[in-house]
Amino acid sequence: MAITNTGMGELIRDGLDRLGILSSSKRAEITHHSTSLFELYKARLPDGSQLAIKIIPKKEMAETEAEGLEQLCRLGVRVPEYLGTVHLGKVSLLAMEFVQTGSSAGFREDLIASLKNLYKNEFGSWGWKKDNFIGTLNQANGWFSTFREFYWERRLKPQIELAQARKLLTDKDLSAIRGIFDKFSEDWGLNHVKPRMVHGDLWSGNVLQGKNGFAYLIDPSVAYSHPEQDLAMLQLFGSPLNLEEMQDILATAGLDDPGNLKDRIQFWQLYPVLVHINLFGASYLTSLRHILRYYGVK
Repeated sequence: MAITNTGMGELIRDGLDRLGILSSSKRAEITHHSTSLFELYKARLPDGSQLAIKIIPKKEMAETEAEGLEQLCRLGVRVPEYLGTVHLGKVSLLAMEFVQTGSSAGFREDLIASLKNLYKNEFGSWGWKKDNFIGTLNQANGWFSTFREFYWERRLKPQIELAQARKLLTDKDLSAIRGIFDKFSEDWGLNHVKPRMVHGDLWSGNVLQGKNGFAYLIDPSVAYSHPEQDLAMLQLFGSPLNLEEMQDILATAGLDDPGNLKDRIQFWQLYPVLVHINLFGASYLTSLRHILRYYGVK
């Protein structure tokens, strides 16, 4: 769709000029591509190449997304080529390779290869060196010596408290979630797992099926956590991978007991469901109640 906001088109051209991608003497054709939590534009350069330009309202949000893309790329994960970030007034522009979507041939194999590369990277602590974002919500990080402390203090608890402040969850909900978390963290020995680098926001919409048959991961929210966090989130809205493929990814990474992944998926879905409650409201409470019932909460 051709861009109707002349100001946005000029803003993007200015950003491309500042990044050294396109001189001000040349023109790029700017079109609006899509809208979700953020606006995405496509820039067609005079040589015919195409870029994706993401409009991000916070400087810190753009910077942490860029760092996440670069981190994944260093670890052998296929992502769109990151070209730069520029801050212009009240918004930031993140420029990257535009991925033409299409063919499914080879897509699953390429995704599996990227995830195997990602999860083989162990680390001595849980968390990440700086805070980042999940969707548009702040996601605190820092370093922790145990899974239990990291995942409760930096993942579940902040989302529960935000939902309570918005009158979406009750103290009873908090107690139920804490009970499930404590019980299964202990039963499954999660404190004894070595943390691995994860994408952190790996729902199916953040996996692009390239026309070339490659799988491109976008919008990362990286940390050293548990790979099952990613794989369970991938299941939340329709995973391109089946259970056996996910179990193979975990086994290749050297994680214990991949055969029981099915029983743990809803445990890991607590976090993204809480995030969706805070982003989109009470409509996602049904998903939360389903998880609580699955683990025996009446």
